[in-house]
Parts: sequence; structure tokens; C-alpha cells
Amino acid sequence: MKDKPFEYIEHTADAGMLVSGDSLQSLFTNAAQGLFEMIAVVETIDEKEIIEVNVAADSVEMLLVTWLDELVFKHETEELFFKRVEINSISETELAAKVYGESTNYDKHVVYTEIKAVTYHQLYVKQEPDGDWEAQVIFDL
Repeated sequence: MKDKPFEYIEHTADAGMLVSGDSLQSLFTNAAQGLFEMIAVVETIDEKEIIEVNVAADSVEMLLVTWLDELVFKHETEELFFKRVEINSISETELAAKVYGESTNYDKHVVYTEIKAVTYHQLYVKQEPDGDWEAQVIFDL
């Protein structure tokens, strides 16, 4: 596995992320962490709130988009910044997790960007022959 389980990639008017993990669970955990760190400085966020997230989709690729989209939706609608995720159960079509963070406070939190949506553009999720997982996802900013 690489030094960091995710890296940002250049993309016109959007932002992208390559994610890796030694299991499907770590792949989805690392994707969420990459999302959180793209939005704000996670060191400025405390774990004061816990949100339960349950998502399902028809494929592992759709599950990744649905998962990240749900995190963006919760961030926007509940006005929360997230620091960490704990996935309780995962398959290629379902995921249940707890997400830790706190209410938005622009005096405290250092914000990088706003993500409008998670896209299907150039999306892939694959398992490598060695068992590790890799994914690419593009965000509409």
C-alpha cells in the first residue's frame, strides 16, 4: 500500500481522489477520510456528535458514490464537519457506519472547499490480485 491511503488528482473544474485500502472496509474508510480532509482541516474538528449512516446500492461503484454523497449531504443539511468514520458492516452493496464530528463553527474550523456532488465520471473500484482495493472518484466543486 502507498504512504497515504488516498491522494488527490487534478481534474478540470472538479477534484479527484485515488483511494487504496487493504480491504473493502479500509477502502471506504479511507475514501471518507479523504473527503473529510478535502473539505476542512480535520485537526480543528472535535468528535462531539455521532451520526449513523446506512446506505445501499446495486454495485460496489454505486455504493462508493452513494456513501460519499450521503456524507456530503449530512455535512450540508445537518451543518456538521466530520473528523472520523467507523464502518460497522460492509458488503459490495450495503454499508453501515458511525461518523464522528461536530457542528459547523467557522470561527474554529479551517475550511478548504465545498463539494457539490460526487460524480460517476471516471469512477472505478477494483480489487487487485494481491487482495488490496483501489478506487478513483471525482467530485464536482
